Amino acid sequence: MNLVNASKRIEVPILVPSLAQYDAISTHVIELRDGLRRHGIEAVVYADEIKPQVKDEARGYRGLMLRPYSSRRYFLYQLATGSNIFRFIQSRREPLLAQFHNITPRREFVMWEPGIASAMALGRRQLELLSQRVDLALAISPYNARDLIEADYRKIVLSPPLIRHLPSLNSSTMAKSETSSPTFLFVGRLAPNKAQEDLIRALGVYNQNFSPRAQLKIVGSEVIEGYVKYLRDLVRELGLASEVEFISNVDDNALAQLYRESDLFVCSSHHEGYGFPFIEAMRNDLPSVAVATSAIPETVEDGALTLSDNDPVAMATAWNILLTDKSLRQRIIANGRKIAARVDLADNLIDNLRALANAFPIEGITAAPIFYDKETDKVRD
Repeated sequence: MNLVNASKRIEVPILVPSLAQYDAISTHVIELRDGLRRHGIEAVVYADEIKPQVKDEARGYRGLMLRPYSSRRYFLYQLATGSNIFRFIQSRREPLLAQFHNITPRREFVMWEPGIASAMALGRRQLELLSQRVDLALAISPYNARDLIEADYRKIVLSPPLIRHLPSLNSSTMAKSETSSPTFLFVGRLAPNKAQEDLIRALGVYNQNFSPRAQLKIVGSEVIEGYVKYLRDLVRELGLASEVEFISNVDDNALAQLYRESDLFVCSSHHEGYGFPFIEAMRNDLPSVAVATSAIPETVEDGALTLSDNDPVAMATAWNILLTDKSLRQRIIANGRKIAARVDLADNLIDNLRALANAFPIEGITAAPIFYDKETDKVRD
């Protein structure tokens, strides 16, 4: 490319508070960066914190501080928690776009980790302060868009999450072991908003009333030491040490195998901005039971059995129903296949590019309809 054309290229620094391996937001921004590059946009990921496993995927955001203003630069900030990046983007004159992944309420963390609770409270405050600075907000779900409307954002467009497809397994690794005791699976970081203690209690109820020796596998990074200790102590107190397994640092192949060898995906989360693991479960014909909170109902639609609260008896009963009612199980699996088919990585990438095309031109991409415009105060159906 000659220098004249290179100087006219649009530049999109994608700013994210933290970049980590096997993290949903990190996966999203890397896929989005690569998609923008394929369409001739100069896209680079910048982060405040970069974990060693992904150090080659991003640069420290402070490297942008001395760069002069450019009319062809559009900052794309990933809103998910409080961040030092806030002051930097507030100080710049370039157009600012924000992609909102939701912020967990501070109440979920305050008794376990005041530092994280403060970061969440700061993130919520920064979300509100950015409303008049952001030229275009991208929401990964209608649930998140409603948060942005409440925070007084002026123009909002939907941009679905970019979820990688896990590896396909060959026939020798796909078969579930033939055992009389079912295996329940949860995937997601060990954090108070995920409420894994309710799954553990529900397993105790299930084993006492329906099928002894059922297994619960909790797969995810251990975020808060005190909360993890609480979960492990609860397992011991309920006499479930042989039935509950905590698994961390699994690669994609191991995760795909866990989905395929389990009987149910179970979730008791209090707060989700979307719910990536539900889609992964659907792709693997693994039916789910979940509590209908936050964005979960609009994510799973009719592809899961949902409950109104986290009562362990109700959860255990729902698990048993979905295991024993073959007709219901097959219907939910079939519904899940249809939902998962709509969450295609390539299609969702195009939808993200169409959302961004409302802010700057992208070759071959038509701008998506605006979901909400404050000037008209109308929400698109």
